[in-house]
Amino acid sequence: NEQFSERFEREAHAVASLNHSHVCTLHDVGPNYLVMEYIEGVPLRGPLPLGQALKYAVEICDALDAAHRKGITHRDLKPANILVTKTGIKLLDFGLAKIGAGNHPPSDATLTMALTGKNEIVGTLYYMSPEQLQSQATGQEVDARSDIFSFGLVLYEMLTGKRAFEGSSPA
Repeated sequence: NEQFSERFEREAHAVASLNHSHVCTLHDVGPNYLVMEYIEGVPLRGPLPLGQALKYAVEICDALDAAHRKGITHRDLKPANILVTKTGIKLLDFGLAKIGAGNHPPSDATLTMALTGKNEIVGTLYYMSPEQLQSQATGQEVDARSDIFSFGLVLYEMLTGKRAFEGSSPA
């Protein structure tokens, strides 16, 4: 499927350009598969003791900083994409990543239609910044600030054990 091939290629490009202890490692790429490192761990869940939450927060920020310095915006930062291992956290799933202009990616508007079809959301609504949600309607580019917003929501959840915004609908 062309949609999944584009997502695999995007994820492979993003992960391959990162060599960081808190980002999953890519071992091989094929026409319709990625071989990632096996990571023994569990998805991030709160509430956590303050010291543990701060330790994980620093590791998440360190991984995001490495990605942002390479021009990569994750765009789907959420607890399910952060594994807790014996040695710390691992940031996963760069399949929706936006890669900086120097790497010639398709525009966000093009990516949205290519991955999901017209007028569907790219990302996880509960953790998306307002700018990321707006960009999908307007075609404007998102940047690292969107990941920082999502990180704030993840940090809140690490500390409280609850989503930051609860409501009758995800919107």
